Amino acid sequence: MKDIHSHILYGIDDGAISIKESLNLIKKAIKSGYTDLILTPHFRILQGYTCNNANKKKIFDTLKQELVKNNLDINIYLGNEIAINEDLFYYLETDVITSVNNSRYLLIELPFDKEFKNLKEYIEELFNKGYKVIIVHPERYFYYKNLKVYNELIKMGVLFQGNFASLYGKWGRKAQKTLSIMLKKHMIHFLGSDIHHENESTYEKFKDLIPLLEELTNDKEMVKDLIDRNIEKVINNEDIIPYDVIDNEIFIKKLFKK
Repeated sequence: MKDIHSHILYGIDDGAISIKESLNLIKKAIKSGYTDLILTPHFRILQGYTCNNANKKKIFDTLKQELVKNNLDINIYLGNEIAINEDLFYYLETDVITSVNNSRYLLIELPFDKEFKNLKEYIEELFNKGYKVIIVHPERYFYYKNLKVYNELIKMGVLFQGNFASLYGKWGRKAQKTLSIMLKKHMIHFLGSDIHHENESTYEKFKDLIPLLEELTNDKEMVKDLIDRNIEKVINNEDIIPYDVIDNEIFIKKLFKK
């Protein structure tokens, strides 16, 4: 198994606060069967999470050295979870945003409170600049009352990463059901932990969710893509051909009733 989304890199955002906590999280991942972790600290202007690439790399290299000292056999890679903002293209030209393992792939986070204006235009411009867009945890953007927008984005070439923890209700019933439906419709291309702290039991629960994933997708090979093969392709900067979406126009307004 591989993790495409984590906040394990210490001292940068609201994730791990110390190298000790980073190491403890990595130990939990190894114990749970993970071989590769992508460390994706937040890039959020409004919260001041703007650590530049040089400092991220310095912390990352220190953590890698500690893995060797502690005989922790796992591969780690550097990236960012990038909160989309009106100045995104300016920041992409500076030394503060890291694509996943220096690939074409960007992890993009949408606002939680309201729809981002001109989202499709921004995504199209990212494509024009040679990037590939992965939108993280789409199940948590509750202002989308149906899957129509997501289906349109997939047709554009956008990929989606769901959070494992949403499947057992960490973010509430709406997120749980939305992710379940998206998995059934083959609209999710990766699953990640989005883990922040060692008191979360996330990694230990993931393997127990594999039978549920196989039931939701009705495709064991697709599950392997979600938790391993597609993530490896991102790490290696390879193209991903998504599965065909089932029943394109699936409206889920009833899902969002309390």
